Amino acid sequence: MGNEQDIRRELRQWVDSKARHDTPPVDDTTPLLASGALTSLHIPELILLIESLHERLVDIEHLGQGDFLDIDTIVERFFATEVPA
Repeated sequence: MGNEQDIRRELRQWVDSKARHDTPPVDDTTPLLASGALTSLHIPELILLIESLHERLVDIEHLGQGDFLDIDTIVERFFATEVPA
C-alpha cells in the first residue's frame, strides 16, 4: 500500500476513468454518487480497488450508507488506521 497521497491519486484516477464524460473533474470532497460521477453499479468495482490498494478484504457486512460519499470519506473509512494524514 502506498502513502495517502498515492491512494488519493489512485482513487481520483479510477473515478475519473469511470465518470460520465459530462461530469466535471472529481476532487477529494466531490460527492461521488450525488454528483453523478459514479453510479451504484460502480460500487463493487470500487470495493475491489480499495481491497487492492489496502491489500486486504473489505468486510461488506460492516459497510455503511455513507462509506463511499467522497474520496475523503473512503480514505478515512478504509485507510486512516494505516496511512498517516
